[in-house]
Amino acid sequence: MFEINRSRDQRVFTAFAAAGLLMLAAGCTGKNQMASTAGGSQTGPETADSADPQAFVEAPITEEELNTLRSNFQRVHFDFDVAALDDMTRRLLAQNAEILLRHPSVSVRIEGHADHFGSDEYNLALGQRRAETVRSYLLALGVPETRLALISYGELRPLVGDGARSTQEPNRRAEFVVIQGDELAVSSY
Repeated sequence: MFEINRSRDQRVFTAFAAAGLLMLAAGCTGKNQMASTAGGSQTGPETADSADPQAFVEAPITEEELNTLRSNFQRVHFDFDVAALDDMTRRLLAQNAEILLRHPSVSVRIEGHADHFGSDEYNLALGQRRAETVRSYLLALGVPETRLALISYGELRPLVGDGARSTQEPNRRAEFVVIQGDELAVSSY
């Protein structure tokens, strides 16, 4: 009996190790950097045969560019009592990851939210799970963990007031607050 359990534990460990290596490999190869040309405009993604690493130095971000980033980050929504991502949410998060990968000096705080159904503690935990799910997906797309902060507000910051379940969909979401350095920028809501 002990040998069977040990064998199963080894298989579980091997599966987790393989999954970790796959995620690590995806993070290393999924980065999409933009090259600056002499005129200051940006060209396509960096290719594997790029010879000059200095060609990819990011210029300081302007206030206008920060405002554009703030407006381009997409909030994502969740079904009732769910922290899983659907296909639409994955597409929106992929767009957000592209923004972050093009602007290495920008970080975001992911804010998890819930509707008013359930206890305060449950909704805080649900908001946290939603934020963590979003962070995990962005990490899998190659965004460095150091650029992703998390917080849960549960039901404390609703977009719509209390009502029926069908009217609470806007409150079941994750928001993005753009951060540059120590300065907090405007939220996506």
